Amino acid sequence: MSQTTRFCAALLLPVLLLASGCATSGKAGDGTILLGENGKDRPVTPEEIDRLSGIDRPYYIQVGDVVDVDFAVRSLRSDEVPWDYRIEVGDSMEVAFSPGDIAPGEYKLEVGDVLGISFLDNWQLNVTRTVRVDGMVSAPEVGDVLAAGRTADQLKAALIEAYQQSGILRDDARLTINVDFVNLDRYGDISRDVIVRPDGAIRVAGIEEDMRIAGMTVAEATTYIGDVAARTLRNRPKVGLVIFPSVGTNILKEMSGPVQVRPDGKISISRIGEVQAAGYSVDELKYSLERLSSGIVNNPVEPTVDLLKTTGGRIYVGGEVNNPGVYPLEGAPTVLQAVIMARGFNDTSKTKNVIVVRRNPNGKPLVFNTNIQVALSRGHTENDLMLRPFDIVYVPKTTIAKMNLWVDQYINQLVPFDNTMGVNAQYYMNEQQIDTRSRSMNFNAGTTGVLDVLNP
Repeated sequence: MSQTTRFCAALLLPVLLLASGCATSGKAGDGTILLGENGKDRPVTPEEIDRLSGIDRPYYIQVGDVVDVDFAVRSLRSDEVPWDYRIEVGDSMEVAFSPGDIAPGEYKLEVGDVLGISFLDNWQLNVTRTVRVDGMVSAPEVGDVLAAGRTADQLKAALIEAYQQSGILRDDARLTINVDFVNLDRYGDISRDVIVRPDGAIRVAGIEEDMRIAGMTVAEATTYIGDVAARTLRNRPKVGLVIFPSVGTNILKEMSGPVQVRPDGKISISRIGEVQAAGYSVDELKYSLERLSSGIVNNPVEPTVDLLKTTGGRIYVGGEVNNPGVYPLEGAPTVLQAVIMARGFNDTSKTKNVIVVRRNPNGKPLVFNTNIQVALSRGHTENDLMLRPFDIVYVPKTTIAKMNLWVDQYINQLVPFDNTMGVNAQYYMNEQQIDTRSRSMNFNAGTTGVLDVLNP
């Protein structure tokens, strides 16, 4: 073999090794092998493939899918410290007032109360009086005396002083005051059904003061309303609140509803904005929405996400097929069906070494090399692997196709002469002149022409 021939062989040998890599390394034979790290490949059975792949991965939301998002106040979880509902803007409630627990002698007289005024030594002065709207009572012989806001003992002292000043009674006058009737109508008059305004406050008839209760728990609001009411009613009332939460029918309802995943992979949620949905599982999107909705209302929010319409799982078919691209998994559950959907193998397909790439449950890629030629010619269906969402099916080139591609790229397109040439020239390599012998090489012949160089 001449020096020129050896030079050509040395130049083409790495290319031949590269082109034949799929055929010599990880050769599938008649079955399927798992391509491992550092060239440690091994055959695998369909059962082992299922075990390595794990359970089916969750469906990942894709562009065009329609998801139904519903937000609601979260229920108490079993492992969670109990938390109280906090009043929201728009909530309806019944605010009911009733007499509070007041120690004897501390009750302050109110308008409408009926009092019995008795004089033990002057029974002819005994009267029954009702506290008027102006808070006064009319006492015999002395006229009007302020009663509202005073305890019975305080009113007694005021009456004794008035009678002593008039000279009607002596210093040792014995007088008693009994509260015969407590006007409970005033509690009913101010009890109301109210709605929490947008500013978070309520107003109750008879109490000329706004009470901002949004964000309070029911217990906190009850105490606060009682404090405010006591300033008007003179006696601290009992307050009963019955809450009808409406956050789910206004704010959260506004945020809820079906949405379609846009081409940019996002959905738009009122009060939250743009949210990435494509590429997320339903549980992942739910967690993301729960985090993003935190703080929008006063209570923790729990979203639910349901898939109303799916575009289906996708697979990716590439390499030496007539129409590579992304296809729905429903139409191509096996490798061969995926290839058929991609309009079949082309003339340069290496059907004995079809590659399937998928990720296991831990996200690590698994690479399988399967012999589809055996499935086609002998009916070995175990080689026709069942596909899973987001699997990649890659059909490599044959060695001859790779060599023709190399010749076209590195010879036909770079060397400015006819493909069929008579080589009878002198090459200068390493500044040494090398004589060549005349030899005709047809590079269009692909592998034939190259092998002819290697085997003169």
